[in-house]
Amino acid sequence: MPFIAFLGCDGSGKSAVIEGVTRHFRAHGQTVVQGHWRPKAFAGEAESLSTAADNPHGQAPRNFPSSILKLCWLWLNWWVAWCGPLGRAARVSVVVFDRYHADLLVDPRRYRYGGPMALACLASRLMPQPNHVIFLDASPEVLLSRKKEVAREALAASRTRYLALAGKNPRITIIDASQTIENVIADVLRTVE
Repeated sequence: MPFIAFLGCDGSGKSAVIEGVTRHFRAHGQTVVQGHWRPKAFAGEAESLSTAADNPHGQAPRNFPSSILKLCWLWLNWWVAWCGPLGRAARVSVVVFDRYHADLLVDPRRYRYGGPMALACLASRLMPQPNHVIFLDASPEVLLSRKKEVAREALAASRTRYLALAGKNPRITIIDASQTIENVIADVLRTVE
């Protein structure tokens, strides 16, 4: 079954596209397991998608030691989940993530990461990988017309980094998110089915 992760700047329509893709798979009798950013690998953690932060860049990055510990925690979460419930789910269900570990490489400030990016790149390469990564791309003007939590300059910089990541990662497909939501969903389904 496919493991699909969605990336995109705030305002790219990830939530609406994920909802439409999920509805499609469920209408065809498939179970869909959803996640956000990292799997909830340990008992007591909520399993549902979390809501977007109102101010994703509002806090200062963690210091170096805290950033390294948090990166190790992220790595551990992915592997514990992949060797347990997430891996089992991926064998029988469609797994859909709103963001995943590679998002840290594009927007370290969102995750308050203050460590070396080379270490973050290595950690991301050594974590379980989705079958398909969908980058929902739109211009900063389109993004700001939909959502205004992040400044135009930050959106433009993030978009540039997402496109650079897509250029290096063959799993990433770029979808034009400035289309109607129906067309975006159709493009995603053509990519992953």
